[in-house]
Amino acid sequence: MKIKLCHLGQFYSAVNSEKNPGTYSVGVHLKEPLKPKVLQQAANDLIKRLPHMNVRGHSGFFHYYNVASGKPLKIEKINARTQPCRHFKKGSQLLRILYGRRHFTLEVLHSVCDGRSLAMAASSLLIRYYELMELKADKSGFVDCAAAPDKEEAEDAYLSHADMRKSKSKKTENVYIPKFQPAKHRIITHKFEIAELKPRAKAHGITLTEYIMAGIFTEYAKLRAKEDVEKPITCSIPIDCRGFFPTKSLRNFVTHKIVKMPETTDFAKMVAGIKKQFETITPDFVQEKISEMERLIRLGRFVPLFIKKWAIKGVGHSATAGCSTAFSNLGLIKLPAKIQDKVDMYTFALGPEPDVPHLFACVATGGTLTLTITTSAKDISIMERIGKNLKEVQAYGA
Repeated sequence: MKIKLCHLGQFYSAVNSEKNPGTYSVGVHLKEPLKPKVLQQAANDLIKRLPHMNVRGHSGFFHYYNVASGKPLKIEKINARTQPCRHFKKGSQLLRILYGRRHFTLEVLHSVCDGRSLAMAASSLLIRYYELMELKADKSGFVDCAAAPDKEEAEDAYLSHADMRKSKSKKTENVYIPKFQPAKHRIITHKFEIAELKPRAKAHGITLTEYIMAGIFTEYAKLRAKEDVEKPITCSIPIDCRGFFPTKSLRNFVTHKIVKMPETTDFAKMVAGIKKQFETITPDFVQEKISEMERLIRLGRFVPLFIKKWAIKGVGHSATAGCSTAFSNLGLIKLPAKIQDKVDMYTFALGPEPDVPHLFACVATGGTLTLTITTSAKDISIMERIGKNLKEVQAYGA
């Protein structure tokens, strides 16, 4: 099997390195000890069902490809030396399944799939795991690991919905990036009860995504004030295109929007300004964003890869540049009741990016929301402050 990569996959294959691994992860934490042998069998069944995820990266003359691994995917036990969201070395399988005493985590290079797809794979693996232990549950809306592969799930959805239109996006701004003392990257997790956060967001008439972003902006504004600079603060938000253009594809189908922090000391005005920017995410906006990248990739389709890879890097960096940080929310994962009772929480984490000290991500299931920060900064106190702010009455600048 040989899969030509979408424009997002082309970018991450071009930049993949130890400093910019292009990885992310979805973890499932159980209330009971995990059985590794059962998990391995469930993983075998998942990979047979989703063979396009058991692949290795390959460089052609004109394009990057993923090719079938040809080897079984073996789960790996986490130890003290395991670094989260680490670099995939050239020629290695681009999906890892890690496990600990009460949890398992799927890590992947972004050339394989996006966050929604990886969350689907993780949930389907979870359901298959308990199915092998004779716990039957409704698999509607999930991947049935006992079924045959579906070719439509491995399609490039961008090709179906992109056209050759040009983007109307503005030029990249010179934005505020916090100064930080570098350290080995790690992932910090905060756990929240949704019942505590939702009323606070509702009181401002905004979503949890917008509410959490306001908390992040609040702390970034404080950091900026200490450094006595006036550059704008921005955040890159991934957008799941499936909400606008339905597809069965379990590969990449996302774009992004850069949200700028409203320059106000009034929290109500700040959240209103954030909400207004989210309201501009329309089908036309999404179509324009995915089309711009696809147009540029198509224009260079006959340029040799050893030349084109530098252009791919430039296009990708220009699409995501101008960001102080990034925040990705996978939303609420709804599981069958029998399976939900077995789960403590999900986690979602982004891989590190060069020169960006903090990256944020969250996911929810049951009544629990987890917020992670992937950080390469020695000082991680910002995560504690954001967590505290989200649980208290907001007062911007306090």
